[in-house]
Amino acid sequence: MKIINLLIIVLFNFIGAYLSYQWCYRTIIAKHRTPELYYLMCYGLCYFCFILISIFLLYKINRPMGLVMCGVPIGILIILMSPIVFMLIVEETNKSVFNLDFIMGFLGITSLVTLNFIIYPAILLCCHYSIGGIQKISSKLALKQ
Repeated sequence: MKIINLLIIVLFNFIGAYLSYQWCYRTIIAKHRTPELYYLMCYGLCYFCFILISIFLLYKINRPMGLVMCGVPIGILIILMSPIVFMLIVEETNKSVFNLDFIMGFLGITSLVTLNFIIYPAILLCCHYSIGGIQKISSKLALKQ
């Protein structure tokens, strides 16, 4: 049963990543001709973190409202972290140039553009109700046998 739960979590996170990436692609990449590799790396890092956090949250929090209350800030924070980590590790820039005003402005724009603060709580709710439905169906099948 745990493998099915993990597959559901990974499936819904991939669907959410695809929706968020398509939204971001239409608004930024296609219009401004920015390198797509940067966005793929950013989304890979973000949704790997989202999958790990989803596994933890779905096993610890059983109420849907609690998942939404945790999902919105996590959806904002994770997407805010990855561009900064990417800039600091991958790009050859002067590290002393980064100041708090630049970082906060960049983070706000990034979180609004990707819509993960909306998509990630929806992913958590879909996983929650899917796992609950599968558990009810499996318990009914076990009672019939």
